[in-house]
Formats: sequence, C-alpha cells, structure tokens
Amino acid sequence: MITSRHMLVAMSALLCTPLSLLGQNTSQSPATSGTQVESQELKPSWISSNVAMGERSDLNVGVAGSYGYDTAVNNIPNVSSQFTSLQGTLGMASRSRTSYFSLRHDATFQLFPGSGLDMQQYQWTTLNLTHSPSRRTTWGVNAANGYGADAARASSSLSLAAVNTTAIDNNSVLAGVISGNTLRQYVSAIVDHQTSETSAVSLGANLGFQNFLGAAPSTRQYDVTGSVRKYLSEAFLVGVRADGVQQYYGNGSCTTSTVLGFATLQLTNSVKLDGGAGPAFGASQCTGSYQYQVVLSAEGYRGRRAYVGTSRKRGNGDVAGSLWETSGFGGMQVGNPRQFTAALNGGYTSYHSGVVTAQNNDLSGYFVSVELHRPISNNAEWTFTARHFERSAASTVPVGATPVADLSRTVFFVAFNWNKQNGGRYGR
Repeated sequence: MITSRHMLVAMSALLCTPLSLLGQNTSQSPATSGTQVESQELKPSWISSNVAMGERSDLNVGVAGSYGYDTAVNNIPNVSSQFTSLQGTLGMASRSRTSYFSLRHDATFQLFPGSGLDMQQYQWTTLNLTHSPSRRTTWGVNAANGYGADAARASSSLSLAAVNTTAIDNNSVLAGVISGNTLRQYVSAIVDHQTSETSAVSLGANLGFQNFLGAAPSTRQYDVTGSVRKYLSEAFLVGVRADGVQQYYGNGSCTTSTVLGFATLQLTNSVKLDGGAGPAFGASQCTGSYQYQVVLSAEGYRGRRAYVGTSRKRGNGDVAGSLWETSGFGGMQVGNPRQFTAALNGGYTSYHSGVVTAQNNDLSGYFVSVELHRPISNNAEWTFTARHFERSAASTVPVGATPVADLSRTVFFVAFNWNKQNGGRYGR
C-alpha cells in the first residue's frame, strides 16, 4: 500500500514559479547547496510538513571569509580586480509536532583592494511559517527580501544571496544583468490537502517584486496556482497543474495562464525521470504558446548525484524583464561529504522580454560552475569556487539606443566557511 508519507513529499507539483530564490533549509550546509535536483515529487524545500517527532529550537551562526579575482566587477565588462569578502549568517528556527518557524539573515560584504572600486554588499532575509493542523493538511507561508549589489551574488561563498545553481532555476546564468543595486521581494503561500492515501490537491499564491532602481524597468508578478496529483503505483506519480499570472514589466503588462500535465517515474532505486508539458494562453510575447520540463536525475552512494534536463517556462523577472525562458542544464557531484566533494554545474538559457528597449533586451547566456569542498571539522571547511558566465543581447533595439552590453565574466575564490547550529529538544 502507498502510505501517506509518499503524498506528503509530493507538494512541488503546486508551484510554477521556482522557489529556490525564496529561501533554503536552515540546516543546509555549503557542501550540499549546489547540486540538488528540483523534482516534481519533492516538496518545496521551505515546506517542512513532516514535523519532527520532538519539539526543538535552534540558533544558527555562520561566518565565511574569501579571497579571489573577478574579471567583470559589478557586471561591467573589462573592469577586473582582486577582492576580499566577508559573509555572515544568523538564523533561528523553532519546531513543534505540528508547526515550524524560521527567520534568517545573510549578509555579504566585498572589498576590492588597490582598485579604487567601492565596497559592495548584499543583504538577504527569509522568513518561513509552516503548520499541519491535521495529518492530511499542511499550509505554509514564505517571504524573502534582498537588497544590494546584484553582481555580488556571483562571488559569495556562504550567503544565500550566492548564485543559485540548482538544476531548474537557471537565472544564475547571467548572475544578475544589472550593474548596480537591486531590491527583490517575494511572498509565497501554499495549502496542501491529502484526499486519500494516494492522491492530493494543492492551492497556492505567489507575489514577486523586482526593483532595479533605475538601471532597468522594474517588474512585478502575481500568480495563483492549483494542482491535483495521484500515485498510480509506488514508483509512478501523475498530476495536472494550472495557474494564472499577472505580470508587469516597465509600462507593459501581461495576463497569462498555463495548464501542465506532469509525471514522476522512479526508474530504479537511484534513477528518476521527471517531466511535464502543456499549453500556455495569453499574449505570445509574454509566454509563448507552450511550456515543458524534463529532468533525468540519479543519486548514488554517499550523496553522489548527477542530472541533465531542459525546460521552457515562464520567467519570474529575476533577470531584468524576462517573461519566459528556455534552458538546458546538467551537473554532477562526486566524493565523500565527510572528506572531499567536487561539484560541476552548467547550463544555457535564453531570456525573452516583453518589450525590447535599450535596457530590456532579449538575452541569452550560459554558465559553468566548479566547487571543491574540504571539511576540516564538523563545523568548518575550505572551499574553492570558479564560475564563468557569458551573456549576449539577442534582439535589435530602437535606433539611437545602446543595447545591453555583452558580458564575459569569470569569478574564482578560496574561502573558509564556519557554521554552528546550537539547540535542543524541549519535549518528547
């Protein structure tokens, strides 16, 4: 028989907008943050409805220092410099038998000695509240606020503002198009109800605001989503998801909707295939006429992972003006997390804008990221990170206007990371 536990871990079928920008599990270590495949079958990482057996509260503190080199500081071509960086994180979490609450802040500060460049900073705060009023029902609210130099995300080793290299969310391809500060705010809510031992329904809403502070047209996005899903067997999940979205980009706006059929097939104990496809309705410049996603992933002994996939989906505005995106991506991680791990991730994405202007082009680009982790204790590790990004403008712009500059950027750095979690149970 398929147990209720299987259905509780199927909640990601709800959300069309990637949630990796909205927050992470507070217990996530730097060694595991870059290669986890986002699956149709797994819940969003911030939904923790499988509540712990006992009650617990935790305080999480982390510090990292790094030294490296950036070939395009502030995303400005040919402005290169060495840099030193200090990152810190402070978070708290409280868990009971039916609820989970967390609040976390991450800060990044970067200096460019000998270059005359100003200090850069990026501040990222997340809040999460999850509650399970019954065995079959879970709801959650998640919020995030980010402010600072968009380019600083590419050279952070600890902060959650760092470039995100999860498989599905390829907004990191351009590592922030903007040269300057940005203000990003997100709110998501979800209600998931298990209707039987093998089926469930979800309803949710998402709000996203991207203010590029004059460097590019700001964007807003509001959407509502709903899904139904069912296990046909312990290895085969199918479902249907629908959404409606209102997008604002500069002076323009779009109202669109999609219907997506999806499935997850566990091919072997370690190999899984996720896929989905469906039509998109609305103005063609806003979403095209269809969406799809296919990911083949494998996870082996001691956290060895590999994935490859492709997707075409609605954009969330994180890259200035992007209304929909087409991506190809892949990656792998090898090693023993207690001794040494190496991760390689890469991808290509084409971003489509609603209205082409000097500041708001159709863009395309790719990234390659290599990360090496060497733990030296339960709480500390050395890392080496190298990231390369390419972008180019793919559209013509109005006569007399200057298009977004093509960019080739390489960042590499060595970092020392220390993270400590303190807490304990206060119940059975």
